[in-house]
Amino acid sequence: MKSIKEANIFKGLRVLVRADLDVPIENGKILEPYRLEQSLPTLKYIIEKQGFPVIIGHIGKPDGKFVSELSTKQLASFYDEKLGADNYELLENLRFDPGEEKNDPDFVKKISQYGAIYVNDSFAVCHRKHASIVGLPSVLTAYAGIELANEVDALNKVLTNPQRPLVAIVGGAKIESKLPTITNLLQIADMVLAGGRIGLEWKEEIPSNLLVPEDYAENQKDIGPKTSQHYAAIVNEAKTIVWAGPMGAYENDEFMQGTKELTEAVAQATENGAFSVIGGGDTIAAVNKTGLLNKISFVSTGGGAMLEFLAKGTLEGVKALK
Repeated sequence: MKSIKEANIFKGLRVLVRADLDVPIENGKILEPYRLEQSLPTLKYIIEKQGFPVIIGHIGKPDGKFVSELSTKQLASFYDEKLGADNYELLENLRFDPGEEKNDPDFVKKISQYGAIYVNDSFAVCHRKHASIVGLPSVLTAYAGIELANEVDALNKVLTNPQRPLVAIVGGAKIESKLPTITNLLQIADMVLAGGRIGLEWKEEIPSNLLVPEDYAENQKDIGPKTSQHYAAIVNEAKTIVWAGPMGAYENDEFMQGTKELTEAVAQATENGAFSVIGGGDTIAAVNKTGLLNKISFVSTGGGAMLEFLAKGTLEGVKALK
């Protein structure tokens, strides 16, 4: 996988940049621009090298139909301010065409005509076999964007010779989507700390390096104080930390305590030299509520993509770039 930093061929060329445009929008206003900001270094680098970025991506799940509330054109004011209105082009939501999610060869050909080079800077959808992820790099010279390369490097640190103890934290509501990751992490982590409802739903014998909550808060919507303290003590000793999924229903401050205490422990461990990675929209939002997001070593833009990378060691979009 080659990064754009290894390329020197952008001058005078249109460059298709698959960016992560899937941000929350309300009445045309961007509520959280974090994902958009992560691709700005790639876009600015292309412009600096005298290339012309053509930004492509999606918002939401329009099911192959035009939905005005999910139009990427709502992002134009953001890019006008950050890049200059004449320095880029922004295409419409790719998922308005059913060919995107089907990886239809005709759709790939249609989109490929907008640029001479392809750059993938959208880690969050790299686990999807979509036209803009695996189709375009099969027909155009392809590179990894700066953010994507950083994501892969950070997660490889977790998977390849991590400093130990390696502690993994996995939360969330449903065990089905997390089970493959937990199973894989149990093979590489010194300790896996399960939050959310995972502990309640775990049906198998519990391995020695897996901890499930000892107690829960009211309505089982958060881990209890005993669990919070126990988990925090383990995190304090960690040298590598990976976290996906909040400990409770963080949207309600009443059920934010477990996530808050764990965030403080991760931030403290990071300050003491540990390498910490968190990922997923809910995890980022929950940690951001504590005001400690900037204390984390690396924040991954992908939730499902990060979990799948940790489970498999690669992703479809990453393989396509090779």
